[in-house]
Amino acid sequence: MAPHTRTTCFDARLLRGLIGTMVTTYDLVSDGSSPEPTSLAPSTEPSRAKTSPDTPSALVASPMTVVSASSGVSRTWVITEKLSERAAPLTDHDVKMGRGSAKTVGKFLCYLAEDPEQIAFMRIYQQIPITGTEDASNDTLARQAVPPGVCGELECFKLLQSGRCSAVPRFLGHAESTQGDDGLLPGGYIRYLVWEKVPGEPLTEEFFWGLDDTARKNIRSKFCAAYE
Repeated sequence: MAPHTRTTCFDARLLRGLIGTMVTTYDLVSDGSSPEPTSLAPSTEPSRAKTSPDTPSALVASPMTVVSASSGVSRTWVITEKLSERAAPLTDHDVKMGRGSAKTVGKFLCYLAEDPEQIAFMRIYQQIPITGTEDASNDTLARQAVPPGVCGELECFKLLQSGRCSAVPRFLGHAESTQGDDGLLPGGYIRYLVWEKVPGEPLTEEFFWGLDDTARKNIRSKFCAAYE
């Protein structure tokens, strides 16, 4: 029997048709943690409102957990541009080995609905079918649906916010919802994270190691100062 092989991440185009739609997110609670969950009946995929061509359609996240009023402010964002998307597919063997769920992750530009001058980044995590089951029936796909696991990116934002770190972009909200029958995986999760867009370019690994030694030392010193 051929050995099991794990698929690798790749550029994807699975998150489509989102430009012009709206997403409502919620602040973290004051201590940086997630709000207390409250049981809900299964929610549906974010709905698209019928609007005029000049009005963004509604993509209001139907949370898998209720966000209480004590969790802070809710904000509505309008998606304007897709910047990138990477899929992280998994085989059935991967899932049985506890490697999580298959997903695709997209990065978008958006703006605050009530203040178009406030530009932000949005990350969308969406569960996708196990490799080889993409054409299965909705009932079969729905059996793969799981709640979202721990999100490292969200946990980092929580930690930085609770530590009142001023050296990183401001976290502006998060939300969770489930996909409807026309989603990539019926009943699967969707997670939204939004954070402030600040001036400058991302410090990627390629960019950093392309700098000379003096520049790299200067960057390291800035990180050390911010950490202290």
